[in-house]
Amino acid sequence: MNKKQIIKYIQNDMNSIERRKTIEWIRKSPENQKMYNILKAEYIASTFIDIPNNNNDFFFERLKNNIKKRKFSKIVYATASLVILFAFLWNFQSIKNTDNISPQEISNTNNLSKLLEVSFITERGDKKEIYLPDGSKIVLNADSELSYPKEFNDSIREVTLVGEAFFDIKRDINKPFIVNTNSIKIRVLGTSFNVKSYSNDKKVETTLVTGKVELIKDKGTPIILAPSQKAVFHKIENTLEIEEVKSLDVVAWKDGTLIFDKTPLQEVVTDLERKYNTKIIINSKTLLNYEYTGTFDNLSVEDVLKLLTISSPITYTIDDDKIILE
Repeated sequence: MNKKQIIKYIQNDMNSIERRKTIEWIRKSPENQKMYNILKAEYIASTFIDIPNNNNDFFFERLKNNIKKRKFSKIVYATASLVILFAFLWNFQSIKNTDNISPQEISNTNNLSKLLEVSFITERGDKKEIYLPDGSKIVLNADSELSYPKEFNDSIREVTLVGEAFFDIKRDINKPFIVNTNSIKIRVLGTSFNVKSYSNDKKVETTLVTGKVELIKDKGTPIILAPSQKAVFHKIENTLEIEEVKSLDVVAWKDGTLIFDKTPLQEVVTDLERKYNTKIIINSKTLLNYEYTGTFDNLSVEDVLKLLTISSPITYTIDDDKIILE
């Protein structure tokens, strides 16, 4: 991972796949984490220096030089980050309260505000409950990432999702809520819905539980969903279809239950891999044509495998922590 790629990540100038690879690289070792911390601190400091009427140039230049020259401990890195953040907030508030703001100041303020972003990442086998600044609740499924600003602006609430999440959004007619995925945007005012948008999946699914949502694809006419409808966007074909579903079955994953209804086995396996953090290989072309119907209600992976063999023409073996279906 080179410096240019890390800077692109800091500037939020990557697609979802690149972001995921960069996050994995940062987490791989303490040395990678340190390199990321240094580059982020340098980048933040450099953006401050460009702000007109900033009286703290010397402070940030000095902090940059110290970061470059010294081998900080984890505690010092954390302290440096906090100092930069608090100083930024003070300067940002000063700019915000100024009556006459130049276009350059507005541009710098917008660029800096992008850095005040919160990101939650779940590993395989994990899920998280997240509460947004407006009180909305999100349940983030395994192997997913959600990012959003620490504070929503005056006109819109916008988040970015890679993976799957259930949204329970506080209604605010003056602030539409937007979910960005790598293929479509979902716009709501106040409702509950599920979005499944993994980078490696061939489709993006949006299921409405209550309320109303609009799906926006490029510059086309928005498509409105009704409760218990699921919109499926096929990435390769660039097509969108609407189907009736049992919405509570679709969101049962947040309570630990997986429910499948004539679901291709490959999709079943992918969901099981994410939930149980394991590798499952389908070692039979015949099984790739198989559709599975059944419910796994908070079962262990061993119980899931037993149930598969009882309820379907599937056998399995375990080899070096890999599960092979035949």
